[in-house]
Order: sequence, then structure tokens, then C-alpha cells
Amino acid sequence: MNKIVVGTVGLFLLGASPVFASSLTDSDSQPQVQTYNGISYVSGGFGVDERSELRTIGKTDNLELSFALQNKDYIGGAEVLIKNKNGTEVLEAVSDGPLLFAKLPEGIYIVEATAMGKTLEQTVHVPSKGQAQLYFAWKGSKEEVLHHTLAKK
Repeated sequence: MNKIVVGTVGLFLLGASPVFASSLTDSDSQPQVQTYNGISYVSGGFGVDERSELRTIGKTDNLELSFALQNKDYIGGAEVLIKNKNGTEVLEAVSDGPLLFAKLPEGIYIVEATAMGKTLEQTVHVPSKGQAQLYFAWKGSKEEVLHHTLAKK
């Protein structure tokens, strides 16, 4: 009986690891800068060390996106679609964690973030200098996030 309980807890923790920010990260794994249509971006942010590394990498980017539940618990990321004010797609990406940084031309953008089957949208003015920050917060619980993450696999 104890082995089953331990195994179940172990499977839960293994399944939950990509969903919840944790201070236990692989120190060899560093966020990688990627590009889409000439736009560079980087994402991740699991654990304190990776968030710090990501913020260092993204400090010259002019857009920061954060993904969390309304109770402020980070979630494991989101599907991101950024369009310019004319509706033209500028960036489409899947965030590898609760933070995404991008370097966009100055302008007004519509940012859509999808997680847990729900899309949230915000409009942002991205400056030529400095950094705009958007915080996306979904209603829900850790259990719902885990359910949606495991359902995708």
C-alpha cells in the first residue's frame, strides 16, 4: 500500500514539474533565444535561478509577458500570438515557462495568451527604449492547470 501511495505521489510530482515553478532546476539548462519572423524572444522561468537568468537575457528586450493564476502562482507557460495594430501576425510562440521576453519594433500590439483552454487579450504600447510589461492571470487552481497540461500529453 505504501509503495502505491509513494508511486502516485511521485507520478503527480513528475507530471506537475512542467506546470509549476520550482526552485529545483537543471543548472545546465539555460533559456535559449529564438526567433520568429525576425523577432527575437526567450522564455522560461522555472525556479528562482532560471527566472534570474531569463531576466538578465531579456533585459534589453522591450516586452515582458508573465503568465500566472489569479492567486499569483506561476503557470508553466502559454501559447502567445502578437499582432500589430493592423492585425498582422508579428510573433507566434509557445512559452517554455511563466515568462517570455521579446524585442519588437516600437508600436502598438495586441497580445493574446492562451492557457488552460482560455485566451486572454491585452493591448500594449511597446517603447523603443525601456520595457513594457503585461501580466496575464487566469482564473483557476493548480489542479486545473495540471489537468489541462496532462490532457494535452
